[in-house]
Amino acid sequence: MKKLFIISALALGLGSCTISRTYQLTGEPLGNKVGVAKSKLIGDSDTSIKTAAKKGNITVIGAVEMTTKIFIFPITKTIVYGN
Repeated sequence: MKKLFIISALALGLGSCTISRTYQLTGEPLGNKVGVAKSKLIGDSDTSIKTAAKKGNITVIGAVEMTTKIFIFPITKTIVYGN
């Protein structure tokens, strides 16, 4: 029974899921600037497109990539490409 519990705990702990989506929002080119917004365990977890664009000093958005990894808790990252 103890062995089954250990194997189940390892499988649950090592298992993860990644979901990634890329969006072409406008007809604009990708550009040469990149802005990233990541979620945090403690504090500000704003992963919006607006926040990522602001961090990369982007005014014209070309594309957006959003990734969510689930490993015990979800970790989200938004990447904005543009000029």
